[in-house]
Amino acid sequence: MTMQPTRIHLLRLLALGGILSSLALRADQTLETLVTFSGDNGSNPESIVQGPHGNFYGTTYSGGTGGKGTLFEVPLNSPIKTLVNFNGANGSSPESRLVEWTDGNLYGTTYSGGAHNLGTIFQLTPKGDFRTVVSFSGPNGASPISGLLLGSDGGLYGTTSNGGGNGKGTLFKITRDGNMKTIVNFSGANGANPQGLIRGSDNNFYGTTSGGGTSNDGTIFQLTPEGKMTTMLDFNGANGANPHSHLGQLADGDFYGTTYNGGTNNMGTVFTYSTKGGLNTIVSFNGANGAHPDSALVPWSNGFFYLESLYQNLHIKSSQVQWSGVNFCGTTSTGGAHDNGTVFQVTDTGALLTLISFSGTNGSELGTIPNSIVPGNDGNLYGTTYYGGPSNKGTVYRVTLQVFPPPAVAANSVPGGGNIPANSP
Repeated sequence: MTMQPTRIHLLRLLALGGILSSLALRADQTLETLVTFSGDNGSNPESIVQGPHGNFYGTTYSGGTGGKGTLFEVPLNSPIKTLVNFNGANGSSPESRLVEWTDGNLYGTTYSGGAHNLGTIFQLTPKGDFRTVVSFSGPNGASPISGLLLGSDGGLYGTTSNGGGNGKGTLFKITRDGNMKTIVNFSGANGANPQGLIRGSDNNFYGTTSGGGTSNDGTIFQLTPEGKMTTMLDFNGANGANPHSHLGQLADGDFYGTTYNGGTNNMGTVFTYSTKGGLNTIVSFNGANGAHPDSALVPWSNGFFYLESLYQNLHIKSSQVQWSGVNFCGTTSTGGAHDNGTVFQVTDTGALLTLISFSGTNGSELGTIPNSIVPGNDGNLYGTTYYGGPSNKGTVYRVTLQVFPPPAVAANSVPGGGNIPANSP
């Protein structure tokens, strides 16, 4: 019996399945510096997030007219705009990402400044009106470094790295009318210096602390909507230490994240965590492949191969094939080829590829010490570097993660009649 050409093509395609995972590490990525900070427009950017209309918003820790940081906007294809200059009275040294509340306004925190110089929560309206919602005083928390999170009850939740009843940080909630309630006072035994929160698929909150726990190396904790807190994991150095960022969650309910220190070389780790199976360290950084990750991981959702570019003999036009398994991207604050930090990709099996080693000197790689990374609506990655640029005051960068340029046409057909489903980036 003669096999039809279409079936031959499809069988050849299926035979490639065994090598797709290795091809997944052959990314043809490029890096572009979008913004270089000069001091006047801000210095030392700490965060970036994409707004609902495609523009990016972020904060700088210092610089601006008051020298105490800025809140900025990067419109699509337009120069950077400074929206707020912090001056101490209205906050100082913002470190966290911004969040849009259900009222359509942006909210964020500053590490210091405000009425007691211990940090603030602020609001920015779409019209550009700015106001301080909370000034931290110490007993109600101090020095927030992480962003706010929208709860299912409509409240905003967040953490302070210091202050509270034990001086080791708090977890709090803000209602729409601006009232703040402290839910958890960290004590050291249950963690210290909490980082960011996420809301899990089970509607509980999950977070990390950079200190405290049984070894003082940090923890992973759970908080129920009723306010019951449970320590899920104590870091001990060997399995990682001192996480500096929030967790992420996979579709199957498992979590993933990074630790700044610990692991085999005490240079940080990438891990997955299951509430049933515990923690699995999938990467221990060693310096050459990066060191001390300082930002959260993001899933690489744009991992597509355009097989027409790879195998012309398949005669597959405009089809896209996505590899199996989980891929993440993240940054390390140091290490890499120039010891100025990296952007990396890692699979859930531990295969790691350095996509970018920041050099601090050459062209688009002139950023150093990357400290944030987020996925853009276009399938590429965007982030900030704390230093670098002509004034050495930081940059905003874009990493284009297209393995091969997509075909211009949208059809997804194999000659002869067979169709291969396409996954949209």
